[in-house]
Amino acid sequence: MLVVRDSLAAVLVRWVGLVAWALLASLCCGLPTQPASAQGGANLLKNPGFDWPEQINNDVCSFGWQKGNAITPHEWIPYWACKSYEEANQDRINREPEFTVMTAEMESSRVRSYPTSARFFTFWSLNRSMGLYQVVRNIRPGARLRFSIWANLLTTDSDILPLSSSRDPGGLQVRACIHTDGMFALQPNFADPNIVCSDWARPYDRWEEVSVEAIAKSDTVTVFVDSTAEYPVKHNDVYVDDASLVVVDEAAVPSAPAPPQPAPTSSEATPQVIVKTTTANVRATPLLTAAILATAPQGTRFTVRAYTADQLWWQIEYPSAPGGVAYIHHSVVTPNAALMALLGQSTTPAAPSLQTSAAPSVGPGPSAPAKPSVTVNTGSSRLKIRAAPSPTAKVLTRVRSGTVLEVLGISPDKQWWQVAYPSAPNRVGWVMAQFVVPNEAARALASR
Repeated sequence: MLVVRDSLAAVLVRWVGLVAWALLASLCCGLPTQPASAQGGANLLKNPGFDWPEQINNDVCSFGWQKGNAITPHEWIPYWACKSYEEANQDRINREPEFTVMTAEMESSRVRSYPTSARFFTFWSLNRSMGLYQVVRNIRPGARLRFSIWANLLTTDSDILPLSSSRDPGGLQVRACIHTDGMFALQPNFADPNIVCSDWARPYDRWEEVSVEAIAKSDTVTVFVDSTAEYPVKHNDVYVDDASLVVVDEAAVPSAPAPPQPAPTSSEATPQVIVKTTTANVRATPLLTAAILATAPQGTRFTVRAYTADQLWWQIEYPSAPGGVAYIHHSVVTPNAALMALLGQSTTPAAPSLQTSAAPSVGPGPSAPAKPSVTVNTGSSRLKIRAAPSPTAKVLTRVRSGTVLEVLGISPDKQWWQVAYPSAPNRVGWVMAQFVVPNEAARALASR
């Protein structure tokens, strides 16, 4: 009997030890790490686990403004649909979402792999398209890629704590997408045939892998996790973790291969812009009034990540800037052949200019000097023309981005342009300088 007691005691000691070890591991390391599905090949994504450090991002709907509640894990950039003019007074539709980094300590069920996941959500509203993206380079054209991401959704009209159940859901859903040709506007157009997406998924209060496969058309692709909702309920929250982008096979080689071409240099193969003026300003945001991060001399090359919807600004890689990106105006750079190819153009013309600068030429028929003007640069929003240079002055009208306005003058503090507006009582109006791009003649006027 003594032997039996000793044997039972030993078993109990080992069992208690195992339980204690499991509890200790749980306390030390949060959740047990769940491996992503085996897919073969190396993961081509940076920070696929949505880990620290975090980064603060710019507001995609208001150029020049940093969005303090758009915080994402590094390497992942947020996007969302902006309000149209018709939706301006609909507070619960296309409201700007919030982005945060979720930790296991905050809510363990919403983190798949310790220590963090990414979270984006709307409160008492919906956004028709919101999510995260990452640009991936050095892809072999013709490679079949698989992008997968684990998603967990909370959608409820209830505020009963803890928020662990999707009661009265708002139809929240998520999908994985690949832009096969690399380039895109800062607000993706999912009607673009180059964007291939998975079916919509609704993994409410559970983790589910969502994946899509597509063939790369160039050496640069972009992966997205996209979401939308049907109803503006109190909580429409998306959690994502454990992403991967892998090559699953190569596309078949054409039966009649093209004649051999010399291998391109790295600068020829990578979409870039080259400074064509004596110097060019690298700015923190896509505005001529934005902070200047650096001044680049002629011939400097920058790798391009994206462009604004109006194609006036290139988003470039700039490691010392927040998020590793900065902006340069298209009028001071020339795109290389790889960038022009991504844009669907076969030649490399000089970068288009906002205006034609023109001193009178000698001889008959001189060209007229360009008049001072500004071009509205507000993305998908409209710019207000006001009766006086004040943000509280009467709104005379709203004009679309890209509208060119004749400049009549500038306010003493140079924060407002006076523009021609025939319908106003005195035939003039005022626009805020931070939302327009002046031509050379207007800049000369401002420098007096």
